[in-house]
Amino acid sequence: MNFINKIIKALVLVYVTLFVIFNTETVKITMLPKVAVYTIPVFLPILIALFGGGIVVALGFFIENMRITKELKNIRKTLIHAEEENNRLRNLPLVQDSDIQNKDN
Repeated sequence: MNFINKIIKALVLVYVTLFVIFNTETVKITMLPKVAVYTIPVFLPILIALFGGGIVVALGFFIENMRITKELKNIRKTLIHAEEENNRLRNLPLVQDSDIQNKDN
């Protein structure tokens, strides 16, 4: 599995390198009208958007993981309480002493 992981990383690195090489044309980006104008290679905004999207998705997965972990903790706590109740009910006598005395009379 480690070998496959390294192959995938190498392929992604080759792909990104080729993407950068073939997309070196410049593009003009205006952040604020007539205040901040940048001329940068076209691959930069694309890679920035890609990594920004990856960060947003990773943040979403992290939040969902935290929610699931909290829910699992609550479910485990409920399970412990249910097992304790089950053990208490198992230890109850089936008949009470007063019922035994009434049957003898």
